[in-house]
Amino acid sequence: MDFRINPLDEQETLINVDYYEKKITVYTTRKSVAIRLQKKLGDPTKAYEHEGKISAVEYTRNLFDKDVTKFFSKMLIIGSYRKQENEAENEN
Repeated sequence: MDFRINPLDEQETLINVDYYEKKITVYTTRKSVAIRLQKKLGDPTKAYEHEGKISAVEYTRNLFDKDVTKFFSKMLIIGSYRKQENEAENEN
């Protein structure tokens, strides 16, 4: 997949659990998270494009699917976010 690099202030990952429909949806604009999701779960349910490059991906699963628990892995969704990066961002 050819990803667009989104500015840090536009990067987000959302997890939505719809209890009525019994579905979970994970949406991310962060390239590293999208790549980890693809490695663990395969191709996304939907890919959003901007100027010919992928700007976000979305995964939708039934709550009873076997791979749903993978969405709650800290390393899969957050990764190894470094404290120094966060501190440097707050200084600007």
